[in-house]
Amino acid sequence: MEKACRLPNSVHSEIAPALSLPSLHVSFGSANRKFEIGDGLESLNRPDVLMQASTIAQLLSSCDVSYLNLKDKRREVSTDPSERSWLYHEVLKYNPEAFKCLPRGPVKPNSYIQIPDTKPFQQNNGFDSSFVQREPPQVILDDTSERNTTENFEGSSSRKKPKIRKRDSDAGPSTSEAFQQDAIKGFCETVDEFCSRAEAPDEEEEGAEGPLLLPLAATKDLINEIINSRSKKFLNEVPLDALNQLLSVLDRQIKCAQGLSIDANENVDSDTEALVFSALEAIHAALLILTHHNMPKQIYREEMIERIIDISRHQINICIGAFNPQHRNLNKPTENVDGYEDEDDDFDIDGSASKKRRTSRSAATRKSYGNRVSQAVHSLVQKLCLILGFLRDLLPVIRLSDSCVMPLVKTSFSTFLVDNIQLLQLKSINLACGVFAFYTQHRGFLIDETLQLLRKMQFSKRALRTYHLPDEEQKQIQMITAILLHLVQFSATVPDSLKSPVVSWSTLIDATVDPSYPIKCLTAVTEASCQFWTGVLQRLTGSKTQDLSEAKGILENLVADLLMTLNLPEYPASAPILEILCVLLLQNAGLKSKDISARCLAIDLLGNIATRLKRDAVTCTRNKFWILEELDAKTTNPVNQKGACSVCQGRRGINISCDTCGRCFHWDCMGIGSHDNYLRDDWSCHLCLSKEQLGVLESYHKLQGSGGTKKKGKAVSGDTVAPRFEAVQQILLSYLQEAGQQDDGNLFTRWFYLCMWYKDDPQSQEKIVYYLSRLKAKEILQDPGGSLILSRESARKICQALGQRNSFSRGFDKILTLLLASLRENSPIIRAKALRAVSGIVEADPEVLRDKRVQAAVEGRFCDSAISVREAALELVGRHIASHPDVGLQYFEKVAERIKDMGVSVRKRAIKIIRDLFTSNPNFTGTTHAFIEIMSRVNDDESSIQDLVCKTFFELWFEESSGSDKHYVADRSSVPMEVANKTEQIVDMLRQMPNHQPLITIIKRILVLDFLPQSAKATGVNHVALASIRKRCELICRRLLERILQVNEGVGDEEDVPALPYVLALHAFCVVDPTLCVPATDQSQFVVTLQPYLKNQVDDKVIAQLLESIIFVIDAVLPLIRKPQQSLIVELEQDLKHMIVRHSFLSVVHACIKCLCSLSKTATRGAKQVDYLVHVFYKHLRGPTSDNNQMLGRSLFCLGLLLRYGYELMASCDARIEISKILGLLKRFLLMEDFSLKVRALQALGNVLIAKPEYMLEKDIMRLLEASLSSDVDTRLKIQSLQNMYEYLVDAESQLSGESAEKAPQNEYGINGTGASPVPVAAGAGDTNICGGIIQLYWNSVLARCIDSVDLVRQTALKIVEIVLRQGLVHPITCVPHLIALETDPLEANSKLAHHLLANMNEKYPSFFESRLGDGLQMSFRFFETIVSNHNMVSGNSNVKANPLAFVRPGVSRIYRLIRSNRNSRNKFMRSIVRKFESDNRTPVPINFLVYCTEVLASLPFTIPDEPLYLIYDINRVIQVRAGALESNMKIWSSLAQQRVMVNATSGDAHNEVLNERETNTIDGLTDVTTPDKGFELSETDMQRLKADCHDTIALQLLLKLKRHLKIIYSLNDARCQAFSIREPPKPGETVTKQNIPLNITDVRTELPSQFEDMVQLYQEYKTVLRDDSIDYAMFTASVPKKRQTPRNPRVRKPAAVRGEEEEDDDEWTGGPRNLDFSSPRSGGSGRVTRSRNHL
Repeated sequence: MEKACRLPNSVHSEIAPALSLPSLHVSFGSANRKFEIGDGLESLNRPDVLMQASTIAQLLSSCDVSYLNLKDKRREVSTDPSERSWLYHEVLKYNPEAFKCLPRGPVKPNSYIQIPDTKPFQQNNGFDSSFVQREPPQVILDDTSERNTTENFEGSSSRKKPKIRKRDSDAGPSTSEAFQQDAIKGFCETVDEFCSRAEAPDEEEEGAEGPLLLPLAATKDLINEIINSRSKKFLNEVPLDALNQLLSVLDRQIKCAQGLSIDANENVDSDTEALVFSALEAIHAALLILTHHNMPKQIYREEMIERIIDISRHQINICIGAFNPQHRNLNKPTENVDGYEDEDDDFDIDGSASKKRRTSRSAATRKSYGNRVSQAVHSLVQKLCLILGFLRDLLPVIRLSDSCVMPLVKTSFSTFLVDNIQLLQLKSINLACGVFAFYTQHRGFLIDETLQLLRKMQFSKRALRTYHLPDEEQKQIQMITAILLHLVQFSATVPDSLKSPVVSWSTLIDATVDPSYPIKCLTAVTEASCQFWTGVLQRLTGSKTQDLSEAKGILENLVADLLMTLNLPEYPASAPILEILCVLLLQNAGLKSKDISARCLAIDLLGNIATRLKRDAVTCTRNKFWILEELDAKTTNPVNQKGACSVCQGRRGINISCDTCGRCFHWDCMGIGSHDNYLRDDWSCHLCLSKEQLGVLESYHKLQGSGGTKKKGKAVSGDTVAPRFEAVQQILLSYLQEAGQQDDGNLFTRWFYLCMWYKDDPQSQEKIVYYLSRLKAKEILQDPGGSLILSRESARKICQALGQRNSFSRGFDKILTLLLASLRENSPIIRAKALRAVSGIVEADPEVLRDKRVQAAVEGRFCDSAISVREAALELVGRHIASHPDVGLQYFEKVAERIKDMGVSVRKRAIKIIRDLFTSNPNFTGTTHAFIEIMSRVNDDESSIQDLVCKTFFELWFEESSGSDKHYVADRSSVPMEVANKTEQIVDMLRQMPNHQPLITIIKRILVLDFLPQSAKATGVNHVALASIRKRCELICRRLLERILQVNEGVGDEEDVPALPYVLALHAFCVVDPTLCVPATDQSQFVVTLQPYLKNQVDDKVIAQLLESIIFVIDAVLPLIRKPQQSLIVELEQDLKHMIVRHSFLSVVHACIKCLCSLSKTATRGAKQVDYLVHVFYKHLRGPTSDNNQMLGRSLFCLGLLLRYGYELMASCDARIEISKILGLLKRFLLMEDFSLKVRALQALGNVLIAKPEYMLEKDIMRLLEASLSSDVDTRLKIQSLQNMYEYLVDAESQLSGESAEKAPQNEYGINGTGASPVPVAAGAGDTNICGGIIQLYWNSVLARCIDSVDLVRQTALKIVEIVLRQGLVHPITCVPHLIALETDPLEANSKLAHHLLANMNEKYPSFFESRLGDGLQMSFRFFETIVSNHNMVSGNSNVKANPLAFVRPGVSRIYRLIRSNRNSRNKFMRSIVRKFESDNRTPVPINFLVYCTEVLASLPFTIPDEPLYLIYDINRVIQVRAGALESNMKIWSSLAQQRVMVNATSGDAHNEVLNERETNTIDGLTDVTTPDKGFELSETDMQRLKADCHDTIALQLLLKLKRHLKIIYSLNDARCQAFSIREPPKPGETVTKQNIPLNITDVRTELPSQFEDMVQLYQEYKTVLRDDSIDYAMFTASVPKKRQTPRNPRVRKPAAVRGEEEEDDDEWTGGPRNLDFSSPRSGGSGRVTRSRNHL
C-alpha cells in the first residue's frame, strides 16, 4: 500500500528530488514580468533544461489539470513569438499541441491516483526544505454533517473570493510597494474572515464542549493564502495583531485534538478524525507562519509550540502503532488520556519488549498487515511528513527548550522501528540532522539515541535496506546507516556568514571566522564517530554468547553500508567514519583485544575495508578520465591528441573545443545539445572554468591580503593559477551545488569536503577566506559556468580519485602491516582469518604479492603448524599464477618445498601451482627443477597425489596438442618439433635425477591411463586415447634414438653433451613396454643402431652405466624381432662374451650375461654358448688355487649368474656339469679364509638358489644360510645373505605377476610360442607354497637382523619384511614388535618404511597391531640399547651421543598417532605401559626399562586434555594401590637398619671389626646379611622381598615424577585431575597446549641399593616424593583407616596413604624386638608388611 499511495499522497516538494526533470524557478510561466527571477527566459535555455524537452512534451500531452480547480473564464495572454524561449520551440518539435488547454474532466469523488508498482521511490541525500507550493490531497470524510459544513463554508468563501481576485486582476500597473500593500490588506481580510468563523457563542461557558470546529476546507484555503504570501515575501510585513489573532485561533483548533487518536482499522470515528485532521491543518498553517524569515518574536509562543510538538509526537506514535500492532499494544493508553508514555519505557532493551521483538512476526506478516491500514492513517502520515519538515525549519528560527527538542527527537527515532513509512523516516532523519547542527549540546544525546535504536532494530545478514542511494537503482542501505552518515556530516557546522543564500565578497571579509574553525569541525566529526563506534564495540564485547552473533551482524551490516557509500559525492562522511572504526579496531577494541572472537571480527572487518581501499586504488590507476589527468603530477601537458575527443578518444564527429586548453569534445560526451548557444568562441571546459573561478578567488584573496580593495564584479583571471588538484576539487563542488538540492544538506556536504581539504593543505591557515569563498563561488562570481553540468559517473570518478589523497586511504599500509602481523599469532583461527583477509586484498590487486612484507608473511604461513593455514596460503598464491606468472616465479622455491608437506591437501595444491606456473609461462627457467619436484611424489603414500602427478605429466608431455604435426625438426627428422621439445624436457630432468625409476612409474601408468578417476574407468578404456598415447611414446623413443646418434657423432654443438641421459630415457620406455622400440617399418632399427656402442673400450663409471642401459634395451627388444639377422646375432654374441671376460664393472658383466642368455633363447644355436661359459668358469675354479683372488671372485660371480639366467637352457640340453657339483664347489669357497671369496661364493650361491629354490630346504644349505644370518658373523656376509633372500623374493614376485621388471625381463615372452612360464613350476620360483615355506624357515633370522646394529643390515632386512608382507607369506602379527622398534631407527629411510608398514597393518588388522604394542615397546628398548652400545653409530651421530632418546621420541610419537583417534586404543596403550611399573610375582622389570617407559610416556604427543588426564588417572590408580603398603614395608626395613646400627654401637670395637669383615654381605649378594646377634639375620625370602620393595619404590618414584611433569607441562591443576572421569566422553573441540619443559629424573636411582644405608636413603627419598605429590587421588585413599592421631606439623599435609604408617612415633620405641609379618592378605600378592611392638 505504501508504494501505491506514496507518490499520489505526496506534494511536489517531496517527489521533486526523485524526478529526472531539472529544477525551475518558482516564477516560471508567470505572465507578470515583475515576478521573474534571474535571467528570465534565458534561464530556460540551459542544456539540462533543453535535454528534457521530449519528457516535458510527453507529460503535457497526457496532463489532466482538472484537479487544479481552474476558473471557467480563462485569461488570454498575448505572447510575442520572439520572446518565446528555446524550451518552447523544443517542446513543440515533439508535440505541436503540447500547450493547448484540454477541457476539464469530471471530478470523481473518493478517487485517488493509482501508480504502477515499479521500482521503489528513490530518495536523494538532501532533504527538500522548500515550502509547499500546491494544495495537498484532500481527505474525503464519510460523515454527512461534515460534508455539509464543508460545502456551506465553501459557498460563503466563494462570495468573498471574487472580490479579491478581481481586485488583483484589475489592479493595473503600479509600483511593487503598492502591490505589496494591497496583498497585505487582502491577506488581513482573509484572516479576519477566518477568525470570525472560529468564534463560538458558548466559548466562554465552562461546560461547553469547546470552540466551533472550522471546516477542513477553510483551513486549507487559509494555508494556500499563507503559502501565497510566503512566495511573495510579505508575510513578515503583516500586522502583529492579525498574526496573533490568527495564531490564537489556530491554537484553539490544535487544542481540540489534544489526546485524540485515529483508529488504525477501517472503523473510523468521523468526529475524532475531523478534529485530528483540522488540528493538523492548523499546525500546518501555524508552522507556515512561524518558519517564515524575519517574523516578529512576539508570535513565538512557547505554549503553542509545545502543544504542536506534543500533538505531533502523539500522532506519530499513532501511525507507528497502526503499522506495527506490537508497538500499539505496548503504547496502549492508560486512563490518563493526555499523558504520553515515554518510548524508552516501552522499548526497554532488557525488558519484555525486547523479548517480544525478538519473537515478533516475520516481515512478510507485517507487510500484509500494513496493507490493511486505513486510508486515514496514510493521510495522517503524509501530513505528519509536512509537519516534521516545518519543525525542522523552525529549529534555526527560534531556540526551543530541551523539553521540546529531546522528546520530539526520541519520537522521531521510533519511526525507524516500523516498516512501510519510509517518507516519515526521511523526515525524521532531516529533523535529527537539524537538531544535531543547531543544538550542539544535544549531539551526545542523539548519538546515544542512535545506539539505542541500533539495539532495538532487528538485524541479520539480510538486513532491511530501504534507504535508496541517489541514482543507484540497485543499491540501498539501512536507515540506521543513513542516520549515522547525515549526523556526522552535520557535525561540521557551516559558519553563520555562509548560511545566507546571498553572499558577497564583502560578507566573507566582514565575517570573523577563526582559521582553526574547519579543523574544529573535523574534530567534532571525529568525536561523533568515536562515540558511536565505541558504543557499538562495547556492546560487542559485553554481549552474551547468544547475542554475540547479532552484534556481529550489526557491525558487519554497518560496514557494508558505509563501504557502499564510500566515494559517492553526496556522502563524504563515509571515509572519516570508517577511518575512526579502523583506528579503534587496530587498538584494544580489535586486534589487541584478549577476546579471540573480537579479534577475529576485527580482522574480517579490516580485511573488507582494506580490500575496498585497494580495489579503489587499482580502479583509479586504470581510469583514463580526462579530468583526472590533472591529478597526475607526471602529466605536464595533459591535452589529448589533436582532433580526438578527450572523453571517448574518438576522432570522428568532433563538435566543440575548449578555447583555453584546446581539448576537443563530442556533444554527447559532454552531456549537452548541439545548439548555437554553445558554438561561441569563448567556450571553456570544466577544468578551465574551475581554474578561472579559482584564479579570480585567489586574486580577490591576494588583494584583500595586501590591503587593496576590489569592487563587486568580475575579475580577470590571469596571473594566478590554482593547483591542479584544487581545480578538480572545485569541479566536484560545482557539481554538488548545481546538481544537488538547494538545501542545508547540500551546503553541509560541500562544507564537509572543504574542511577535509583544508586539513590536508599545509598553507590553509593563511587562506581561510579563500576556502570560504570556494563554498560560495557561484554567488560571488555570478558566472559559475552553469551550462556545463557534469555527469554523475564523472563525479564519482572524481570523488574516487580525490579520496585516494585523504588520510583514510593513506592508512591502507598500516592496516596491511597489522594484518600481516596477525599471521604470526598463536591461534590458528586468527591466522586463518588474517590469511583470508590478505587473500581479499590480493584478489583486488595481485601485485600486492610482490611486496616483500607480504611475501615474507605468506611464505611464513607455508610452514604453519595448521594444515588448513598452509593450504590457504598456497591457495592465495595459486589463484594468481596464471594471470601473473612473475608472481609465481617469486614464490616458486617455497612452493616447491611444500610438495613434501605432511598434509595431503597441501601437497596437491603445491603440485597444481607448479603445473599452472609452467602452463602459463612456457619459458619458465625453473622447468627442470619443477618437474623433478613433482615427480618426487609419484610414489606418494596418498593415491590421489600419485594420480595427480601422472595426470600432470600426461598433460605436459603425452597429451596430443593441436597442430603438432605441422612443424618438424630441422634435421630431416620425422618427429614433430613439439615432440622434440618435450623429449628434451624429459632428458634435462633425467640429468639432475639420481635414477630413472620415477620416470618408469610415470610412463607405466600413463600408457594404461591408470591415473583417471574411478568414474572415467567405469565407462571403459578409451582405445583412441590409448593409441594416441602409444603413438606419442613411439615418437619420443624415435627422437631419443636420433639424439643418441647426434650426440655421439658430435653433430653441431653436441660435442660436450653426454649421451647417457638419452639412453636412460630410452631405457625407461623400454622397461615399461619394449614394443615401443620395435617400429613396424624396421624392427631391427634400435638394435642395429645401438649394437656398435658395445665395442666401446672406455672403462669408467659413466660408460659402464651407458653400456648397461644399452644392453638392457637390446636384451628387451631382441626377442620381439621376428627374423633377426644372423650376422647381428653372431656379432652380439662376440661382443657380449668379450665384455663378460674383460669388462671391469660387474654391473656390465651382469647385464651381458643376462642378455647372452636371452640371446641364446632367441638364436637357433641353443644353450651352447651358456654351457661353454659355465664349463670355462667351473674349470677355472676347480683348478689349483691361484693367488689371483680377483679372477676367482669374477669366476664365482659369472658362474652364479650363468646358472641363474641359463639354468633353464642347460636343463633342456645335456649339461656337462651337474648342479650338485657346483654347489659343492661353492661350499668349498665358503670355507676359505679369504673373506672376499666367501662373499663372492655366497653371492653365487644365492644366484643358484634363485634358479633352484628347493635346495634352500636341504639341511646343509639351511645351516649355512642360518650361520650367515647370525648376529656374530661378519657384516658383509649378513648383508649378502639378506640380499640373496631379497632377490629371490623379487624374482618370485615378478614370476607370479607376469610383469616386465628390470631384474627379470625374460618373463615378457615365452619360448616356442607356448606361453609357458620361463621358469618351470618344478623349479619352485613361481610356487607360492615353496616360497612361503622357505621364508618361514628363515623368518626369525630375518627379523633378528631388523634390529641389528648396522644400518645397511637393518635396511636390507626391512626390505625383505616389506615384500613378505606384500605377498602375504607370513602372519603379519609376527613382525609387529620389530616394526615398532624400527620406528625409532636413527636412519630416516628405515623409520619411514617401518611406519608405512605399520600404518597399513593398523588399517587392515587393527587388533593385531594393538595386541603387540607392549611387546613392541620392549623390542624398541632392546633396539635402543643395541644402538646406544654401538660405538661407531654413537660416535658418528653427535645428537644421539648427546641425547640417546632423541631418535626414540619421534618414532613413539608416530606410533601413538596411529591409535590416537580411538579413545579405547590409546587408553589401552598407555595402560599397558603403566602396568610395567606394577609389581607381580614374576621376574621384575629392569629399572632401565622403566626409565625408558617413563621417557616414552612423557614424549607422547597429547593434543586434547583427555589424554594426559587419563594417564594421570592411571598413575593415581597404581599409587593408591601400592603407595601405602610399600611405604609401610620400607619403614620396617629402615627401622631394622636403625636397630642394627644401635646394636652395633653397643657391641664394642671387636664386634665392629667383625661387622666390617661381614660388610661384604650386601643386599645384592646371595648370602644373608647377618649380625653377631642372630636375632637380626635375614632369610633368603626376606632378602628377595627387600629387593622387590626397593624395586617397586624406584618404580613409584618414576611414576610420581612423571605425574608431576605432566601436570606442569599441560597446566593441569589438582581439581581438574580429581574431576576427571573415564566414563565421561571428552569434550569436542577442546585442545591442550604443551610447554617445552624436559622431563628431569636424574635424581631417581636407577640401581638397587647395595648397602643398608642406601636403602634408608631410598626410603627417605620416597617419602619426600610422596610428600610433594598432590592429593588428586584422595578419593582412592579416603577409606584407609588412621591408626592414631599424633601431633603434626601444620605446614605439611600428606596424603592419607602416606600418613597411615608414618604417624607412629618412632621416638617412643625403646629398642625392643620387631616381628616381621608378611602374611597379611591385603598386601596384594607379596603380602603387606605390618609391625608389632613389644614394649619394655
